[in-house]
Amino acid sequence: MKKVIIFLGIVVVFISIFYVFSNNKKTIIGGDKDIHGCLGPAGYSWCEAKQLCIRPWEEYCTATVGKTVSFTCDAAKSIIATFYIGDDKLVDLKLSDGKNISVPRAISASGARYANQDESFVFWNKGDTAFITEGASSTMTFSNCVLK
Repeated sequence: MKKVIIFLGIVVVFISIFYVFSNNKKTIIGGDKDIHGCLGPAGYSWCEAKQLCIRPWEEYCTATVGKTVSFTCDAAKSIIATFYIGDDKLVDLKLSDGKNISVPRAISASGARYANQDESFVFWNKGDTAFITEGASSTMTFSNCVLK
Protein backbone atom coordinates (compact mmCIF):
# COMPACT_ATOMS: atom_id res chain seq x y z
CA MET A 1 0.00 0.00 0.00
CA LYS A 2 2.85 2.38 0.87
CA LYS A 3 4.53 1.63 -2.46
CA VAL A 4 1.32 2.40 -4.37
CA ILE A 5 0.95 5.79 -2.63
CA ILE A 6 4.59 6.68 -3.32
CA PHE A 7 4.21 5.56 -6.96
CA LEU A 8 1.03 7.68 -7.39
CA GLY A 9 2.80 10.66 -5.79
CA ILE A 10 5.68 10.38 -8.25
CA VAL A 11 3.24 10.10 -11.19
CA VAL A 12 1.40 13.25 -10.01
CA VAL A 13 4.70 15.16 -9.74
CA PHE A 14 5.75 14.14 -13.27
CA ILE A 15 2.35 15.03 -14.72
CA SER A 16 2.51 18.43 -13.00
CA ILE A 17 6.01 19.11 -14.32
CA PHE A 18 4.97 18.04 -17.84
CA TYR A 19 1.89 20.33 -17.70
CA VAL A 20 3.92 23.36 -16.56
CA PHE A 21 6.57 22.98 -19.26
CA SER A 22 4.09 22.21 -22.05
CA ASN A 23 2.10 25.40 -21.25
CA ASN A 24 5.04 27.80 -21.09
CA LYS A 25 3.45 29.99 -23.79
CA LYS A 26 1.34 32.34 -21.68
CA THR A 27 -1.61 34.19 -23.14
CA ILE A 28 -2.27 37.56 -21.59
CA ILE A 29 -5.98 38.28 -21.57
CA GLY A 30 -6.62 41.61 -23.25
CA GLY A 31 -3.01 41.78 -24.46
CA ASP A 32 -3.84 41.42 -28.16
CA LYS A 33 -1.94 43.89 -30.30
CA ASP A 34 -2.52 44.58 -33.99
CA ILE A 35 0.18 44.64 -36.66
CA HIS A 36 1.18 48.18 -35.62
CA GLY A 37 1.49 47.26 -31.93
CA CYS A 38 -1.76 48.98 -30.93
CA LEU A 39 -3.51 47.47 -27.91
CA GLY A 40 -7.06 47.00 -29.26
CA PRO A 41 -8.69 45.78 -26.02
CA ALA A 42 -7.61 49.08 -24.41
CA GLY A 43 -9.25 51.03 -27.25
CA TYR A 44 -6.14 51.92 -29.25
CA SER A 45 -6.18 51.85 -33.04
CA TRP A 46 -3.64 52.85 -35.67
CA CYS A 47 -3.78 56.43 -36.95
CA GLU A 48 -2.11 56.45 -40.34
CA ALA A 49 -2.00 60.25 -40.46
CA LYS A 50 -0.07 60.54 -37.18
CA GLN A 51 1.78 57.23 -37.51
CA LEU A 52 0.90 56.19 -33.95
CA CYS A 53 -1.65 54.36 -31.83
CA ILE A 54 -4.46 56.55 -30.50
CA ARG A 55 -7.81 56.25 -28.77
CA PRO A 56 -10.19 57.90 -31.29
CA TRP A 57 -12.47 59.31 -28.59
CA GLU A 58 -9.49 61.04 -26.94
CA GLU A 59 -7.56 62.29 -29.96
CA TYR A 60 -8.44 63.25 -33.52
CA CYS A 61 -6.65 61.29 -36.27
CA THR A 62 -5.54 63.94 -38.73
CA ALA A 63 -2.33 64.95 -40.46
CA THR A 64 -3.19 68.61 -39.82
CA VAL A 65 -0.95 70.14 -37.18
CA GLY A 66 -3.05 71.25 -34.25
CA LYS A 67 -3.01 74.66 -32.57
CA THR A 68 -3.09 74.18 -28.80
CA VAL A 69 -4.42 76.85 -26.45
CA SER A 70 -5.05 76.93 -22.69
CA PHE A 71 -8.00 78.32 -20.81
CA THR A 72 -8.14 79.12 -17.09
CA CYS A 73 -11.58 78.67 -15.54
CA ASP A 74 -13.42 79.28 -12.27
CA ALA A 75 -12.82 76.90 -9.34
CA ALA A 76 -9.13 76.49 -10.32
CA LYS A 77 -10.09 74.42 -13.37
CA SER A 78 -8.43 74.52 -16.76
CA ILE A 79 -8.92 73.37 -20.34
CA ILE A 80 -6.23 72.63 -22.91
CA ALA A 81 -7.83 72.65 -26.36
CA THR A 82 -6.22 71.58 -29.63
CA PHE A 83 -7.91 72.95 -32.74
CA TYR A 84 -7.15 71.69 -36.26
CA ILE A 85 -7.32 74.74 -38.53
CA GLY A 86 -8.30 73.70 -42.06
CA ASP A 87 -9.59 70.33 -40.84
CA ASP A 88 -11.92 71.64 -38.17
CA LYS A 89 -14.04 68.53 -37.63
CA LEU A 90 -13.08 67.90 -34.01
CA VAL A 91 -11.36 69.50 -31.04
CA ASP A 92 -9.15 67.56 -28.60
CA LEU A 93 -9.65 68.58 -24.98
CA LYS A 94 -7.56 67.85 -21.90
CA LEU A 95 -9.43 68.87 -18.79
CA SER A 96 -8.00 69.52 -15.35
CA ASP A 97 -10.35 66.84 -13.94
CA GLY A 98 -8.29 64.24 -15.86
CA LYS A 99 -10.69 63.73 -18.76
CA ASN A 100 -9.30 63.61 -22.31
CA ILE A 101 -11.93 63.77 -25.03
CA SER A 102 -12.16 64.45 -28.75
CA VAL A 103 -15.44 66.21 -29.57
CA PRO A 104 -16.94 66.76 -33.05
CA ARG A 105 -17.89 70.20 -34.38
CA ALA A 106 -21.58 71.06 -33.98
CA ILE A 107 -23.88 73.73 -35.36
CA SER A 108 -23.75 77.10 -33.63
CA ALA A 109 -25.05 80.56 -34.38
CA SER A 110 -21.99 82.25 -32.96
CA GLY A 111 -18.54 81.04 -31.97
CA ALA A 112 -17.31 77.46 -32.19
CA ARG A 113 -19.42 74.73 -30.64
CA TYR A 114 -18.35 71.09 -30.23
CA ALA A 115 -20.69 68.42 -28.87
CA ASN A 116 -20.98 64.66 -28.64
CA GLN A 117 -23.93 63.01 -30.38
CA ASP A 118 -26.38 63.12 -27.47
CA GLU A 119 -25.27 66.63 -26.44
CA SER A 120 -24.33 65.37 -22.96
CA PHE A 121 -20.94 67.08 -23.41
CA VAL A 122 -20.67 70.50 -25.09
CA PHE A 123 -17.60 72.74 -25.42
CA TRP A 124 -18.24 76.34 -26.48
CA ASN A 125 -15.51 78.72 -27.61
CA LYS A 126 -15.96 82.31 -28.67
CA GLY A 127 -12.97 84.60 -29.01
CA ASP A 128 -10.86 84.32 -25.85
CA THR A 129 -13.57 82.62 -23.76
CA ALA A 130 -14.92 79.10 -23.37
CA PHE A 131 -17.14 76.93 -21.19
CA ILE A 132 -18.27 73.31 -20.92
CA THR A 133 -21.69 71.89 -20.10
CA GLU A 134 -22.23 68.25 -19.19
CA GLY A 135 -25.11 65.88 -18.50
CA ALA A 136 -28.74 65.76 -19.54
CA SER A 137 -29.44 68.98 -17.66
CA SER A 138 -26.51 70.79 -19.35
CA THR A 139 -24.80 71.66 -16.08
CA MET A 140 -21.93 74.08 -16.58
CA THR A 141 -18.89 72.20 -15.26
CA PHE A 142 -16.18 74.55 -16.57
CA SER A 143 -17.26 78.21 -16.40
CA ASN A 144 -15.80 81.63 -17.08
CA CYS A 145 -12.83 80.16 -18.93
CA VAL A 146 -10.44 82.71 -20.45
CA LEU A 147 -7.46 82.25 -22.75
CA LYS A 148 -4.11 82.23 -20.95
